[in-house]
Order: sequence, then C-alpha cells, then structure tokens
Amino acid sequence: METLVVVKETLTTVKRIEDNGVGKQDKVVVQNLIEFQKGKVIGYGLFGPRYVASNRETGALCSMKEIELSPNGPISAECLKREIELLSKMKHPNIVEYYGSKKVGDRFHIYQEYVHPGSLNIYINERYGAITEPIVRKFTRQIMSGLAYLHSQYIAHRSIKGANLLVDSCGVVKLADFGMAQQVGGSFFILNSDHILLLSLSTISSHLTQLSGHEGGNICEEGSPYWLAPEAIIYGSHSLLASDIWSLGCTVIEMFTGRPPWSEHASVQEALFKIASGKDTPQFPETLSSEGKNFLRCCLQRNPADRPTAAMLLEHPFLKNSQHTGN
Repeated sequence: METLVVVKETLTTVKRIEDNGVGKQDKVVVQNLIEFQKGKVIGYGLFGPRYVASNRETGALCSMKEIELSPNGPISAECLKREIELLSKMKHPNIVEYYGSKKVGDRFHIYQEYVHPGSLNIYINERYGAITEPIVRKFTRQIMSGLAYLHSQYIAHRSIKGANLLVDSCGVVKLADFGMAQQVGGSFFILNSDHILLLSLSTISSHLTQLSGHEGGNICEEGSPYWLAPEAIIYGSHSLLASDIWSLGCTVIEMFTGRPPWSEHASVQEALFKIASGKDTPQFPETLSSEGKNFLRCCLQRNPADRPTAAMLLEHPFLKNSQHTGN
C-alpha cells in the first residue's frame, strides 16, 4: 500500500482589522492535510486507473484517479490543468465532489468523492441490461439537474454516457469524469440546418478516421463515439452545450436498452458516418412512453440550435412527472 496526502480546501470566515481600525470579515481558503492510503482498483478510465483510498485516521473513503505524467502519456498537461480548474469550481449534489490533487513521482492523483456501488452502466448491466421507466425518469432528472448547473457556468461536459455517471446506494446519480470538459464562451455556435449536408463526404470521412483512432487524434478532444452529437463529429474541437443534450438523449436509450445507441452498426466508423452524414436519430425503445419519446425527440434534434437547453428540459413532463420519486 502507498501512503498519500490529499489537500482538501475549505472556506473559513476570519475577521481582519484594517488600518482604520474597522473590522472586516473575509472568506479565506484553508488547506487541511488529510492522509489517505491507496487501496484496490475500482475502475479504469481513458487516462488511467481509479482506486479507492481510505483515511488512515477516520476510515473515510475517497476515489483516486491516477494519471501517468510523461511525454507519451494519455493526457496532455493542458487537459489536466483544465480538468483541475473546472473541478475546483463545481459544487452541486449531482456532480462528484472534488477534494484535491497531488503529483506523486511520475503520476498525478486526483481525489474525489467515492460513490458506491459505481457507474451507471454497471448498474444497468447488473439488472439484466435495462431498467424500468420510473427509474430512468428519476435518473435522467438528476443528470439533467447536474447538466443545467454545468451549463449555467458555461461548462460543457463533452462525454455524457453511462460509464461517466455514478449511482450511489440511495439511487443518487452524479456526473463524473470531467477529463474532456471545457469552458465555453457565453455565445452559442449555431449550426445551419443545411451545413451538414453541404460538407463533402471526403471531409467527413477524414474526420471520422481521426475519431476512430486510425490517425492518433488527441484523446482530450474526443468524446465517446456512440454518444457523440453530429456537430461534435464534424467540428471536433468545437464545444457546444447543446452537444451534451444529444449525448444525454443517447444515454436515456442506453438506460432503457442496456446497449449503446447505434450499436446495430457493424463498426464504430460506420456508426460515426451515419451520425454525421445521415438524417436519422438513434432507434427509440419500443416500450418507451409517449412522454419519453417526445423527450428524446427534443434531445436528438440534429440541429443543435433546435435542442432545448438543460434548464428548459427540466420542465419537460418526462422529468416533471418523475419528481414524486425524489430527485
């Protein structure tokens, strides 16, 4: 076992006496050193393994993501810095809490709230590949609540899918894995409804080759293929809040079916080409209610300008009618 130190920042009110003798209260960041011990591996992400770590004095648990720091490592220093900056800003009940980070040798450790039993896709798989609509409604409302908060801060998650959402033992869902998250400008990029059709097939094909890994594109700039919005495939590095809405719609389908959307296609590249150049949306689950199908139609508008915002979708009947189950 390796002993590690986590820095957890807390806000403390202090009273300062200024030169004029008048007292003034300030909020000051105080760093509490909390010692943790690395335990077993609990998962693997794009950038490295994740461990559970325990406090040597209290027994409290946290999640520790370990990232290799090297010129040929899986993530650039710029991406790592961006993730830490974004994590330190966020505070919401449906977003995994950030505790701190530390460089240990040639590894970088990120410490966060430990959510057990774990990811949403594991939750789905352990329930024979699908979950019921009342649970899907409840979970989707919580995911959307976290997204609405992120988007109010002009932060795009860029990798919404079951593997990056955590469920605790009480059924609380939290957004996690912000390695691809990005701060976006206050203005929105609007995709012309005919723009996709005007792009040459060779342009789309070239970008799809990069996304599917044949040309070694920067992993920091790419989301999970089956959940990507059309504009994310075509424009790649162009971050849109609306792209998260498309990915959430795909995640709803994942929850119902237990499979990634577009999984009927033989290859990732075939699915990506279909998403980017076609006019279709993923197949809707046959047993989904009319409210659920309408919700998916809202999320899966091919033009991002036509998708409602996360705040607007929180008022959709599919989510409003889930409130009696708790948030």
